[in-house]
Amino acid sequence: MGEVTGRMLRRLRDGVKDYIHRTDVLLMVLALVICVFGLALIWSGSQSQAKVNSQRAVMVQCIGIALGFAGMVILSFIDFSRFPWLWVVMAVFNVALQLSLRFLGKGVGGNRSWIPLPGGLNIQPGEVGKIIFIYTMASHMNLLRDRKNSFWTIVQLVAHMGITTLSVFVFSKDLGVTLMYPLIFMVMLLAYGVSLWWFGAAAVGAGVCLPALWHFMSDGQKMRILVVLNPLYAESLNAEQAARYAYQGKQTQMAVSNGQLTGSGYLQGPRTQAGWVPESHTDSIFTACAEELGFIGAVLLLTLLVLLVLRIYYDGWRATDQFSYLVCMGVGSMFMWQIGINVGMNLGVFPVIGLTLPLVSYGGTSVMTTLVSLGLVCGAIRHIKPNWIRSPED
Repeated sequence: MGEVTGRMLRRLRDGVKDYIHRTDVLLMVLALVICVFGLALIWSGSQSQAKVNSQRAVMVQCIGIALGFAGMVILSFIDFSRFPWLWVVMAVFNVALQLSLRFLGKGVGGNRSWIPLPGGLNIQPGEVGKIIFIYTMASHMNLLRDRKNSFWTIVQLVAHMGITTLSVFVFSKDLGVTLMYPLIFMVMLLAYGVSLWWFGAAAVGAGVCLPALWHFMSDGQKMRILVVLNPLYAESLNAEQAARYAYQGKQTQMAVSNGQLTGSGYLQGPRTQAGWVPESHTDSIFTACAEELGFIGAVLLLTLLVLLVLRIYYDGWRATDQFSYLVCMGVGSMFMWQIGINVGMNLGVFPVIGLTLPLVSYGGTSVMTTLVSLGLVCGAIRHIKPNWIRSPED
């Protein structure tokens, strides 16, 4: 019995060593450090939020982190490039998941973005859908790689992106999450290597479509954009409108400036702890960091996030097949855009559109799916094909 147990333990040890050797441990460590940093900021930022229980928020976030890391490890064992047909099934499932908000969705903060689960928990289909979208788009692109610049290839890929994006927005009305899909697609298309002429055509098409998009946006979404683009418009709002659409941006800017070099001290942010900064544990968590930990703390957090993004792109460069390369580019672009937009919101240079800071902001679904997306990257590294050489066309 003892000998059998010994053999099992040796196999387990050898398996762990092999996994550590073949996957990107540094990426996992960076993600874990950022998550811990986020837990500290969630505890601080949620103290002043009347409707938020700080202990429960941290507990939900810890559960999301644990499930996310488990999902990351499980996903890293799967070589998705071996199932080229699966993208169609997953693409249909993704659209169905988004449209399920019509029947199962719950409105929060003006958006119908959540599906309630037992135990008071919620799942956000738009966040889950981003990971599915990166996989399905990478698979679709990979299947069409031999004719990537043909008209029908571009039509198929744009239709894939458009249908998925529309399904996210049609019932949720969540502009922040919806915006991520075309932004991710744009970077993946650039990494795919299509002619720059198509990007010029896309710019013209976007210009034509903007009036239609503006028409379908709610008055609140329009106002949040206008108060940033036109300061005179913000001054023309009445007190009720200003409190609803311009207040958060002003408070985040003032709180960030309060932090100066070293900050007011952890749990000591005047505006954060007084409750003047809305959503200081979610959308405005970077503001809480800047006010309490100062410029030094904000730069430290951004440095960790940038290192994570660079590591993902480095893994894409190491990938030995186009599917894995595109997956890494998609995941890296998701982090890049979300970090840039969230920080821009907190600095008052981008409209407040409800987008979290990845791995930092409170949100069980968000942190779990973000960590799971890193499982796709780790899987790309684990399944490197040593004898395969990427051709110039790839």
